[in-house]
Amino acid sequence: MNSAVNHHARTLAACGALFCAFGAVQANPAPEPKTQFAGNVTSSIDPKNGDVKVCFKEIGVKNKAVTYTAKAEVVASYACRNPGGHCPPGQDTIVKQTVATSATYAPDKYHTVSACIALKVPKPGKNPCPGPMALVLESVSWSDISITDVSNQVGPVLAHASKQSVNYGSCPAPK
Repeated sequence: MNSAVNHHARTLAACGALFCAFGAVQANPAPEPKTQFAGNVTSSIDPKNGDVKVCFKEIGVKNKAVTYTAKAEVVASYACRNPGGHCPPGQDTIVKQTVATSATYAPDKYHTVSACIALKVPKPGKNPCPGPMALVLESVSWSDISITDVSNQVGPVLAHASKQSVNYGSCPAPK
């Protein structure tokens, strides 16, 4: 009889321990995945126009819509080309500024956003080319290319590569 009581007591103790453990799991569910950029944020330059595309994947996104801002420093060099295809000296214009573009995306059913945002090469505020001359892009250099999840305050995260450039040459021919 004593062994039957001990067996019964051990069985109740084991069941109680399991019940407590199960209750603790139910009371403290696994933590939600943290919102974060997964893998490398990438950048690529379009050799035709000098624009930069910033691509990313973010996981753990719970918002219905998430706003992202791609941002970079840019230096663009422009020349004035005459109808004969020549660029007179002294007509060059340099544009230096910070470029930022925002976009909003909804996460998929796996709480992930995968997207790309384009940064456009800025032009001078007003066309510095007199008369029939055409404004042509000679070169563009991008630096500190990054992405920020504005909605969840994640980032900025630098792109791989965070610097991109293209040189079309002095007085490039028409495209």
